[in-house]
Amino acid sequence: MAKPNFKEMSRAHLRTYVTEHRDDEEAWDAFFAKLEQERSPDTKWYPVPLDEESIRIGEEAIRLKIQEIENRRSPLNEN
Repeated sequence: MAKPNFKEMSRAHLRTYVTEHRDDEEAWDAFFAKLEQERSPDTKWYPVPLDEESIRIGEEAIRLKIQEIENRRSPLNEN
């Protein structure tokens, strides 16, 4: 069976493929390359939390994002 052309697959189709073929490293490489290609320029990347400092950085980033979302949802207090 011939391998699909990963470069021509949509991200959704490629995601489906890698979930069904979890051991296909070439497909995973193509999937992550597509994610990188399609990401927004303002996307922030954080380290994988492998130690206490990385976990702290991740938790702080999550707290800040939650606060940003809550600030957008709350009405402005104008007196």
